[in-house]
Amino acid sequence: MRYKPKKSLGQNFMINDQIARYMVYSLDPEPGDDVVEIGAGLGALTRHLSKALYEPDSHIYAIDIDARFTSKLEAMFGSSLNVRVVEADILEWLPDKEFVGDFKVLGSLPYYITSPILHMLVKLHRRPTKSVLLIQKEVGEKIAAQSPDASYLSVFLQTFFEVTYLKTVSREIFKPTPKVDGAIVSLDRVDVEEPFDNQENIELYEKFLHRGFSFPRKMLNKVFSKKELEVIDLNPTLRPQAVPVDSWKEVFIKLTDKK
Repeated sequence: MRYKPKKSLGQNFMINDQIARYMVYSLDPEPGDDVVEIGAGLGALTRHLSKALYEPDSHIYAIDIDARFTSKLEAMFGSSLNVRVVEADILEWLPDKEFVGDFKVLGSLPYYITSPILHMLVKLHRRPTKSVLLIQKEVGEKIAAQSPDASYLSVFLQTFFEVTYLKTVSREIFKPTPKVDGAIVSLDRVDVEEPFDNQENIELYEKFLHRGFSFPRKMLNKVFSKKELEVIDLNPTLRPQAVPVDSWKEVFIKLTDKK
């Protein structure tokens, strides 16, 4: 049976088995792992993941919003002890899912919802220990960038994850072929302390960074007042993208008195 991709869901089918194996290998699956697969589709990643985690005490949650694919996945993995197929919107399902312990995330993300998914991973009450994601190449480069080429999104993500750009992948590994190449990135959870371990403060930090990067090509003295600049003790001629992640964290703490 042929499945016609839905443009409204940004569907592109991975047709390269080598890339699928590489992504699963990069996730470093171990016995007992719980793994959430985002957009399981036709099972290109699920197949390799289920082989890597065949132990019954491992759990693979193959999530897809499209009922056509969940029914196919049920037929493919219905007899598996460790694959649970779930028809759901990942942006609604994962924040409500309560894991007993840690978990990992794997997925080839529809490009149009990459940013919402990345923000969701940060804001989860329990963040995944490791995520391996295939995303648009430009976005992969952006989130892995550091000063002097940082951005709002790279600073926000790198406060909570170690972001590594693993590999560029050709657009030709998908059918239909998207207009841009992709990138495989890994997000490894880092331990955070106060005030970044608080959900309310994370929201404030997000808004703070939006302000900080509101004029990314202008100097900090165009973003912060003279009084604020005296408090944060940063060179006012710096541009936002030149400020390291740790410095942004310190600036946030000083200006919001979050200690």
